[in-house]
Amino acid sequence: MSTRNLIYADNAATTQLDPAALDAMLPFLRDSYANPSSLYSFSRSVKKALQKARETVAECICATPEEIIFTSGGSESDNWVIKNFAFTAPQNRRQILTSPIEHHAILNSCAEVVRLFNCSTSYVSVDKFGIIDIDDFQAKLSKNTVGVSIMLANNEIGTIQDVKILAKLAHEHSILFHTDAVQAVGHIPVNVQELGIDMLSASAHKFNGPKGIGFLFVKQGTPLVSFVNGGQQEFARRAGTENVASIVGMATALKNNCSQMHENTLKLQKMETLFKEVISESISNVVFNGDPVHHLPGLISLSIPGASGESLLHILDLKGIAVSTGAACNSKDTEISHVLTAIQHPKDLAKGTLRISLGKNNAIADAISLANLLSHIIKKQK
Repeated sequence: MSTRNLIYADNAATTQLDPAALDAMLPFLRDSYANPSSLYSFSRSVKKALQKARETVAECICATPEEIIFTSGGSESDNWVIKNFAFTAPQNRRQILTSPIEHHAILNSCAEVVRLFNCSTSYVSVDKFGIIDIDDFQAKLSKNTVGVSIMLANNEIGTIQDVKILAKLAHEHSILFHTDAVQAVGHIPVNVQELGIDMLSASAHKFNGPKGIGFLFVKQGTPLVSFVNGGQQEFARRAGTENVASIVGMATALKNNCSQMHENTLKLQKMETLFKEVISESISNVVFNGDPVHHLPGLISLSIPGASGESLLHILDLKGIAVSTGAACNSKDTEISHVLTAIQHPKDLAKGTLRISLGKNNAIADAISLANLLSHIIKKQK
């Protein structure tokens, strides 16, 4: 399909590549193609670009360059953390604590270490908005817990967790804390020092960078075994020649998003408010999911009683509008989202759920057009 008339409202799945990121990438795809680990002068500029990108990424999240390890994206970073918990866990600490609303990169990794290693996984309860139950969190922290992984912002309903408090509670028990910040980095302020976390996952294509590249923040002194063995790249922690072009593109996109964050947030909040006003006026029984205050700007999860989210998605698609029923990773699964199940969303209501995720490249008119069209479709179906 041509994108000329497309209203793209699935930015939580992926985002449009920042033109500045593409421009930054091209020299390293065409001319400066040397291996940054080589010793000759041709590779010198490539090595410098790699270091500069590392410094830029670190600066954007208030880390040091030595704490940034480049990976292939959020899924690899999440897998590495969970399996690192299992690899480094002493015999008296074999439990991993997480939540039932995490990305499948975390949930499936937890299942894998339970299957392959002598580990167990415990899941913290969440309320109807997807907020972690602090009492349950504290109750499930134990001397047997080796690590905690709680996402900063949920990719389906947009709820933002108070990771700072959760990390503090974990550290009181000398437990490592990781946050999957894939949906948050580049969209809300992320300061790893203020959050007090040990590890953080991020993925470039969620903040207008290229696909197939991301990073893992690892606080200095945090134990971490190599996930990919081979050469000495990435401080001898992740072997393999670095994807320099994509790394440079990621750093450029992240810097741009962080510098424009206030402006983008105000625009997204305005679009979100307008969308919700139009929908609420037309559909009196619509339900908006996630925390009404602590949520990602522009990410709207809504449930319409009696509707089919999948049918609505296909109708909108025929009209040139791209939305989602949930996470793109689950797009082939017609079962109810595990996130909606965890927040105890009624099954009939969950079936009528759509995720509208607006981005910085959307116009105000996009939000209004989408809301009017969706309202018209719902009314016509009744």
